[in-house]
Amino acid sequence: MTAEPGAHTRDPLIRTFGIVLRGYREAAGLSRPQLADALGCTYAWIEKMETGTKPSIASAIDLDTYFKVPTKSFEDMAKQIERMGKRLAFPPGFPEFVAHEAKATSIYGFEAQVIPGLLQKEAYARAIMDAGQPQDELNGLVTARIARQAILQRPKPPRMWFVIDESVLRRPAGGRKAIREQLAYLAHVMTESPNIQVRILPFESITWAGLDGSFEMLELSDGHKAAYLEYPGSGLLTHDPSRVEATSIRFHLVMGEALPVSASLELVMRSLEDYE
Repeated sequence: MTAEPGAHTRDPLIRTFGIVLRGYREAAGLSRPQLADALGCTYAWIEKMETGTKPSIASAIDLDTYFKVPTKSFEDMAKQIERMGKRLAFPPGFPEFVAHEAKATSIYGFEAQVIPGLLQKEAYARAIMDAGQPQDELNGLVTARIARQAILQRPKPPRMWFVIDESVLRRPAGGRKAIREQLAYLAHVMTESPNIQVRILPFESITWAGLDGSFEMLELSDGHKAAYLEYPGSGLLTHDPSRVEATSIRFHLVMGEALPVSASLELVMRSLEDYE
């Protein structure tokens, strides 16, 4: 696949802005000229924002308004880009993974340590990403993570299946207030979002498929599949059919060991009560 001009910009937060913008535009069935006409700007400006040019805050506000983004994701990213003025460090393969995730029609994931990034609240995300780095860098990382959740607001959001290890519910990342907010939101998603299924892998279930770390598998509208595998301090995006198939097998094994949806929700609610 040939990269578009500027697609390998050195600033991952600017790149994330472009990825999210393109995902929104394509999900709405708009060409770049059509979106440009709607916003009152040029086709070239839409292309530049999607392929690595620093966006303006005014354009970001226009995008939030046009796409009716309740979380103001574009404005938040643009303001953080303005404040940062330097590169963020993401694991190898992660920016490419985010580009695919933004266009995915189906997402399957297993999380052994934390709530899936697409379902994280800001306070929780900040707590688990705080590794003692400068505050502006942490702010940028948190903004980039929350910005990924813009795909949940698409007219046709992806179908998602997540399996979460029970230990995640018992780990009070960010303190009692942050974990209460996070678990309450998780319960809300489980009951109010028909396109998202979350199941808990209980302590009693032990399977080799869940012992090698977290992973996510993506399906795109053209039938293409990819997998992202996490390792300590790094990650690997793979398109290799055999590795993607192996990841699919791992997911179905942990799904088979997980609690049913109703029992998973009950466990989340009990865990939430523990932090009251």
